[in-house]
Amino acid sequence: MKFRSTNSRRAATLLSLLLLLVVTGLRPALAQESSTTWDKPQQVQRQVKPKRVYRPHKKYRVRPKVELAPLLTVQYRVLIKRPDGTEGESSVASVFHPGDQLRLGVTANQDGFLYIVYQKEGQDGVIQFPDSRVNHGENQVGRNQEFVLPPINCPAPDPSECWYRVNSDPQKEYFIIVFSRDQILDLPNSAGGSSDEVRQALSSGVLKKEVIDSYLKSARVQDYKIYSRPPSANSPASRYAIWVTNTNRSDNEEIILRVPLNKGM
Repeated sequence: MKFRSTNSRRAATLLSLLLLLVVTGLRPALAQESSTTWDKPQQVQRQVKPKRVYRPHKKYRVRPKVELAPLLTVQYRVLIKRPDGTEGESSVASVFHPGDQLRLGVTANQDGFLYIVYQKEGQDGVIQFPDSRVNHGENQVGRNQEFVLPPINCPAPDPSECWYRVNSDPQKEYFIIVFSRDQILDLPNSAGGSSDEVRQALSSGVLKKEVIDSYLKSARVQDYKIYSRPPSANSPASRYAIWVTNTNRSDNEEIILRVPLNKGM
């Protein structure tokens, strides 16, 4: 949606943030000014969590108790193709209508593991990422890499040709975004899967509602800060993007978000 004034743009951004707060049940503060930056190292305590795999690297051969690293931050934004064929970036607070086509762009501020699921309220989720057509089918991603996602069942071989088509179904719809420092074993880590259960989920394109609920529940105890403008001069620039930082230095292992799709009939 194209806004006609600065005030309307600000109102849309504020509404976007409030929607995220209400839907996720998280307890973040709306940031007017950044106290952290996209790539500024902080002292974080590393936590050993179930169903995680730590991959050693040159600096740390084993998981450190305290690590100097940026606080986990994720940027997400919505790209839109309107019925008249025009394309652009849209506020997540915009009201989308049948005929609109959408794509979701997600960027993390450091190396890690990205998981994205589309879900209708009360139902199992549809796995969006990893996708065999994106990032060689892997979900291990690098910092400052944006992944723009089509629907998992898009028949086009080129992801740039794929769009999520807004329909008239009144049921609430969400995108679940999980970004983790470590690999999570009960979520899909590649288009080939990593366990019998995950391979089965990937073959059907489905992630069970109970698994999604367990991660959303764990997110409610975290402290997230939401930015409506870049938290650092080094973070990606975007007109309507939202940035979310996990500010909890004692548990900074992941970010878990549920982003609502605001539909009008």
